[in-house]
Formats: sequence, structure tokens, C-alpha cells
Amino acid sequence: MRGVDLARYPFDFDLTFAALLMGADGHVYHRYGGRDERGADTWLGERSLERVLTATLAEHARARPASPAPAARAPLVLETVPAFVKRDKGACIHCHSVFPAFYEEARAAGTWSEDQRWVYPPPGRIGLDLERDDQARIRAVRAGSPAALAGLEPGDRLVRAGTQELVSAADLMHVLHEFDAAGGKLALVVARNGSERELSLALAAGWKRGTALEFSWRPFKWGFTPEPGFGGQALAPDEKARLGLAREAFAFRVTYLVTWGDNARYGEAARRAGLREGDVFLAVDGQRDFASLDHFHAWWRLEQRPGAEVTLELLRDGERRTLTLAVLP
Repeated sequence: MRGVDLARYPFDFDLTFAALLMGADGHVYHRYGGRDERGADTWLGERSLERVLTATLAEHARARPASPAPAARAPLVLETVPAFVKRDKGACIHCHSVFPAFYEEARAAGTWSEDQRWVYPPPGRIGLDLERDDQARIRAVRAGSPAALAGLEPGDRLVRAGTQELVSAADLMHVLHEFDAAGGKLALVVARNGSERELSLALAAGWKRGTALEFSWRPFKWGFTPEPGFGGQALAPDEKARLGLAREAFAFRVTYLVTWGDNARYGEAARRAGLREGDVFLAVDGQRDFASLDHFHAWWRLEQRPGAEVTLELLRDGERRTLTLAVLP
């Protein structure tokens, strides 16, 4: 990302793949890529990419150069952001370094709010699942969700959200990213049974806030505190069985305590509580239904509050033990 104008090329900087389909004047027709907690390739495939490319060419031929150029924005490169400057070593800048730098800047300025954590909400945040190959087509609608209350149905085709024509999941996620976290009504146009319908998607205040599982895949999570101060490697099913655990149970072997860097206090607290490398972690305060280690780390950062004390359940040398750990600020 060194030298990349973040104002001109905005996208979900946590992604493994993202594409902007733009005109020469900077107008973004469509976006492609995006993901959710199901995997990095949730919305990636040759057929869906072909659809986006084809739609963009048709839109360009139809609408350009007649439509006005987008409003100019002041250039912004990450290596001029103070929160990043202090750690810039002159090497390659990874995409996932962008959100943490903005987070630190907002905190320093006193402008940070919890809603800012929830960048580029996936379709599931409003209750939609989209087809993978034809991402304008709704595959499923979750009962009781904002999408269901707006009248969206499986089989509908998304045509437009606000002023953005929709061809990909990334198009919708960008619209949701830009929409006010305080809520409001988003105008939708859908095609159903050969005709277009106008619908209104009502979103309540705080609608962007998701679950720990939704947040778990993002590298962005590592910049938040409090953190547990330890981590490790998930146990394979056979190893869990040898320890008398259910093969589907969540369990990981502690392979490190964070006793270095800016957040060393968390690892030191875990060590003082009695945690050791080699222990097998099972649960915290009875919570054990984590889908992955990433889910565990995201949950801790979202749910734990400084000043609390939590109970860790673990195995050591085949024996079950409990430890009490103080959650530090």
C-alpha cells in the first residue's frame, strides 16, 4: 500500500483480494472481492468475475462520458498518517495495516466510536445471503432480519442500493460501509417476476455491530484490547480423543504467552495466574463454543471488560484445572 492513494482507491483493506473497476476519471463502476466469516473465497469465482466485468463494460458504454466525474478528494497515503509513521520501517506496507492506523488516529483524537470497528458489513449483517456465481441474486433471507422486514425474498435480483447499481456482493458491502451507523432508510430496487420494485431497508441505530464470529477473520482484530495474553495451536481431532475430549470440542495447546512488546502486561498477567505453555485451553467462564482460535481472540476483545476476573478451564498433564485471570485495561 506504499504510495497508494487511499482516498482514490477505497476498499476493504482486510481482504485477501479486492478489485475496483474504474473509469479513467476515477469513477468506480463496481467492486469485486469481499468475504465473510465463511472463508476468503466466499465471493470469488470465475463466473462471478465474468459477470462483473461484462456488466461494467456495458455500463461504461451506456453511461460514459456523459455522467459527471466524481468529486475530487484530497490524496491520502498511509505513510503520512502519524499513527503509522511511528512504526514505518520503509518496507512493504500490507493492506491490513490501514485500519489499525486509522483506529489509533481516531483514538488519539477522541473521535473513535464502537461503530467504526464494523467496516464493510457483509450481506449477512442485514439478513441476506447471495448466490456465489450471480451475486445480484438473493439466495436466502433470514427471518426477522432488516432484509426480511423490507420485503426482500429469495430469488429477487438486487438492482440498485441508493445510487449504486449492484452486480457483486462487494458493491453492496461498500454501500453498507458508507451508510450511517446511526441508522436510517436505504432505498433499494429489486427485480421480481420480470418487473422492478422499490423497497426501503430500515436500519436501526447500531445496525453495523455484528458478532465475534463475523469479526473473527479480520486482521483488524489484533489491534484491539483487552487481549487474553496467550494463544496457541488448535488440537487435531485425534489428539483431543486421546485426551478424553470430544472430537468436535474446541481446544488448543498454549504455545506462547505475550510477554513482549506494547501488550506484554497481558501475558504477564496470564503467567501470574498460573498459565503455562503446554496447557490445553478448554473454556473461559464456561464459554467453549468457539469455531476457531480466531473466533476466541475476537470474542475476548469484544466481550471482556477491564477489571473483571475470568475463570479459565484447562488440562495439564491430563488433569483438569481452573485458573482465575484478571482482565487488565
